[in-house]
Amino acid sequence: MTPLKKIAIVMSEKDNIAIAKKNIKKGTTLKYLNDTIKTSDFIPQGHRFALKNIKTGEAVRQYGYIFGISKGIKKGQTIGRENIREYMINYEKAIDEIFKNKTKNSSKKNISGKTFLGYKRSDGRIGTRNFFTIVPTSLCASDVAAKIAGAFDNDKSLKKKYKNIDGFVAATHTEGCGCNDGDIIDRVLLTLKNTITHPNVGGAIVIDLGCEKTNRTVVQKYLGNLKQYKKPIDFISIQDLGGTEKTIKKSKDLILKRLKKVNSIKRKNVSLKHLIIGTECGASDSFSGITANPLIGKTVDKIINCGGSAILSEIPEMIGAEINLIKRMASKEIAKKFINGMAYYKNLAKKLNVSMEGNFVPGNEKGGLVNSTLKSLGAILKGGETEIVDFLDYAELIKKKGLNIMNGPGNDLESMTGIAASGANIILFSTGMGATEGNLTVPVIKISTRTETYKKIKDDIDFNAGQLIDGNISQEDLSNELLDMVIDVASGKKTRAEFWKKRSFQIWTAGKLSL
Repeated sequence: MTPLKKIAIVMSEKDNIAIAKKNIKKGTTLKYLNDTIKTSDFIPQGHRFALKNIKTGEAVRQYGYIFGISKGIKKGQTIGRENIREYMINYEKAIDEIFKNKTKNSSKKNISGKTFLGYKRSDGRIGTRNFFTIVPTSLCASDVAAKIAGAFDNDKSLKKKYKNIDGFVAATHTEGCGCNDGDIIDRVLLTLKNTITHPNVGGAIVIDLGCEKTNRTVVQKYLGNLKQYKKPIDFISIQDLGGTEKTIKKSKDLILKRLKKVNSIKRKNVSLKHLIIGTECGASDSFSGITANPLIGKTVDKIINCGGSAILSEIPEMIGAEINLIKRMASKEIAKKFINGMAYYKNLAKKLNVSMEGNFVPGNEKGGLVNSTLKSLGAILKGGETEIVDFLDYAELIKKKGLNIMNGPGNDLESMTGIAASGANIILFSTGMGATEGNLTVPVIKISTRTETYKKIKDDIDFNAGQLIDGNISQEDLSNELLDMVIDVASGKKTRAEFWKKRSFQIWTAGKLSL
């Protein structure tokens, strides 16, 4: 008879299911508490099985939370889509009851005294990198921007001369023209503005074609008085200059004049209160919500308790877990903003005739996730346990210290672009099967959920949360190790995505109608 804890995990004493750490043969007898469980199926690694008989209509729980309703499940049987049905709660009706007796969170900050080496900007914000960014105002100028950035970023002599500049990057994207006005254009303008003015950007040159909706005049007006940003920001136009060749030459001349100023800043010791952690998950598996996501959440809590902030996004990966988040919100007003944000997303999906279930992909089910609610319960663990202080629109600049939720998609690249624009200066990214992308200007720490994934694509992974399954280290100790890595990366250590120059920048395009 095998002790269950050797080959499976139970996340909460309230749970009636366990997760297989490794493949479990049919007919395996397990010892759990004062009971024995004989598996009636072959249970693949990452899949779930019942700890007891779960009657028809009874709740099926993980993390102590309901993720489905049983259709009739026997003890030792695998949990799958065929033997549970969805469980949904009307969280909108529950708000009044939640906030009627809610007391103010009086937890004290635990200022650790730890610091990192960051770039202090004139507005008081802190950069973890110092990039010169070439920003096309639309898809029509993106190719030219990429050519300019490539020429500078591959020039070794410039890197030797300007050692405080981390690189030259192009914010190439597919937006800005050929679409309807309104939310789409507003989102592009806000994302571009908050990318240009981000503390990880020391200088920028903005390039338009000349006739697009988001042309130079529109973007410059949206930015307002450029002097307020106290960094070099130049504008040029391809049509005005007479084409690609002249634009590239003019851009190079302008950039070379700006590099001395961009390079003049130096890293200084600053408090962890200046860290804003973006959280992301991609290519999730059954262990995302068991190892990497809870580990990120614990590390986020430590940074928030040092006075820092974090951003949790991916709205489709909150469906089914809404009530858990609402209970943590600082006020009823924030809860209403959250509900309105969820409604916006759901209504948009309805208009586009797509299902919110589309975020639950075949790879998720293959990896052991049973439904989108279970995926959501695991995904929100990246946000830790602290109070939720605000709900932001996509790419909206963070205003309050603590944990913020941003209205954004589940798509990794679009989500990270919005999180970075909202002010994140480092991103913690969990991956089960192995996502490899990074972000344009914000360092991304990739965290594998399993040791197998870490070993398989080690060149793309920075940290292995699979050690928690291996049983050699506690979550507390591993979180301290991850925090140390965050400090090192924030201070300049390159991540694997940075090593490979994975510089993704994709603006959320939901609702776009090409014209």
